[in-house]
This record gives sequence, structure tokens and C-alpha cells, in this order.
Amino acid sequence: MLSARSKIVAPAGLFCLVAAAPSLLAQKAQLPDGPGKETTQRICGACHGAEIVIGRKLDKDGWTQVVVSMVQRGAQGTDDEFGEIVDYLTANFSPDSKTNINTATSKDFQTVLGIPEKLGDAIVQYRKEKGSFKSVDDLKNVPGIDASKVDAGKSKLVV
Repeated sequence: MLSARSKIVAPAGLFCLVAAAPSLLAQKAQLPDGPGKETTQRICGACHGAEIVIGRKLDKDGWTQVVVSMVQRGAQGTDDEFGEIVDYLTANFSPDSKTNINTATSKDFQTVLGIPEKLGDAIVQYRKEKGSFKSVDDLKNVPGIDASKVDAGKSKLVV
């Protein structure tokens, strides 16, 4: 039986697993900056990469359950560290969090805009070739992107 403190620790373990693979983080998925990023990368990255959390949108209870599951699977850390991980994940990967279009992955675009992988990849490639977007409306300049998808997702996107 898990104590209330353990329940917080376990979700943190899950997040730790999410940020576990530093090599994957370096290759592709990047976690957003913020309090708890280093702890999340260190603890979660021991087992898996950031791509596990990228694009997922859970509330605090959801992330807590994930971390508890990871602790049960062997994630190592203190209760305070797991709490920090849950807070970081909640702040950056909750239903209310916004996606920065200049750091978003193809998967982020697929999730937020409801587009296929090919178009998510096209946005990332366009950004690499042309540089950072100045506004969310700049996404409409990407060949193949439906302007109505951009308009529908504007409230979930930031520059």
C-alpha cells in the first residue's frame, strides 16, 4: 500500500523514466526549461527519453499516477525530487499548458493541430530552414498546412 507521499514519489518516477535517455534527449526530444527540468532529466532519463512525455497532456493527478508507477518499476529518487518532477510535468505537460512553436517537436504539432506526422515533420523542417517563427500565424506559410488547423489551435500555441 502506498502512502500519500509515495504516491507523489511514484509519479515522479514515471516522469523520470520519460526523461531517462539523455542520448535521446540530445538527438531529438527536448524538455522545456523550467524548475525541475534537471531533476526530471537526471532521474527519469536513467530509463527513457523525453519523447515519452512530449505530446502527453495530463493534470497533476495523472502525472502523479505516472510517477508512482515509475517508482514501483524502480525509479530512484527522494520524495522531494519526485514531487519536483510531478510539478515540472504538470507545469509543462498539462491540458492547460501551451506549446512553443519554436521548440515543438513534430509529435507536439501532430497533437496540438491534429495533423499527420508528415505535416508535423514539415513544420519542424521549415523552422530549421527558415529560422524561428515570429508569430503563430507564420505556421500558415508552411507548405501543405491547412490555415484552419492553425486557427483552431492558436489558443494552445505560443512563440
